[in-house]
Amino acid sequence: MNPFISIPREALAELLRASGSSLTPEQYLASLPDMGAFKKYPGRARASAWSKNILLVVAVLAGLSLPFGFDLEDVIIVIGLATVTFFEYRVNRYFRENNPAASSLGFRNQACFAAAILIYGLYHALVPTQIQVPTEYREYMDPSTTSTIQAFERVFYLIVGIVGGVSQFGLAWYYRSAQIRTRA
Repeated sequence: MNPFISIPREALAELLRASGSSLTPEQYLASLPDMGAFKKYPGRARASAWSKNILLVVAVLAGLSLPFGFDLEDVIIVIGLATVTFFEYRVNRYFRENNPAASSLGFRNQACFAAAILIYGLYHALVPTQIQVPTEYREYMDPSTTSTIQAFERVFYLIVGIVGGVSQFGLAWYYRSAQIRTRA
C-alpha cells in the first residue's frame, strides 16, 4: 500500500474540520511520521529473517543437547534462546508488515540478547570453572598445562562475550535506526 496519496489542501481541511480537529492542514502534515523510515524496513526484514533462522537453529540444538548436560545454566540458556527467537520472529513479521513497532521491539530484543551474551562471557571469564581432567590423562598433565588451559578458557569466554555482545548490539542499533519519528 502506498502511504503517499495526494489530496488537495481544501479537501484535507474539510476532512479535518469534519473530524472535529482544530489542526490546520500544515499542522496535520507536520504531525505525521517521517515516511522515509519505511524505506528502511525491507533491509531490516532481511536482517531479521537471517537472525531468526540462525536463532532457531541454535535454540533447537541447545534444546536437543539439554538432556546430555542437564544443569540450571543450560536450562536458562535454552529458555533465553527460545524467548529471543520468539520475539525475533515477531520483529521480522512487523518489519514485513511495515508496523512502526518493529524497530523498538527489535532493538529491545537484540539489546537484551547482547547484554545476556556479554554477562555470560564475562561471568565465565572472571569466574572460571574447575577443569575436569579424565583420570587417564592426569599422569600426562602437569599443573602448568592445566593453568594454560584455564587461561585459554578465560580468553575464549572474553572473546565470546565481547564479540557476541557487540555484534548483537550492532544489530539492535541497526533495527533502531529505522525508528519512525514525527517531523515536528
